Amino acid sequence: MWFISFQSGIAVLLINMSNSTTFEVSLLNDMNLYPEVVFKNTQREEYHLTPKDGNIQSKVVLLNGTPLVLTQSLHIPEMKPKLVDPSSPVKVKHDSIVFVHSKSFNAPACM
Repeated sequence: MWFISFQSGIAVLLINMSNSTTFEVSLLNDMNLYPEVVFKNTQREEYHLTPKDGNIQSKVVLLNGTPLVLTQSLHIPEMKPKLVDPSSPVKVKHDSIVFVHSKSFNAPACM
């Protein structure tokens, strides 16, 4: 798991190399350092990369269930995140990569 600190929140990279197990990862704010700070409950952005049809050898990768392919003009397509409640766990399916960005996360260790 990798953490990247932004001016606002964190980014996390989760890789599940299991071919059968789905994991749920909870990201919890540490409110002990700044208990008086109220964080707005903005939605968390998630980017789930999975193989097409669950075939790890597929030549097509899905981004949040949509094939990630070049446009007609050979440009990278717009990568729209899945927006979720920041208090819910991140579900990491088998054979997948998940990039998570949470703007409302308090990460004092990353400051």
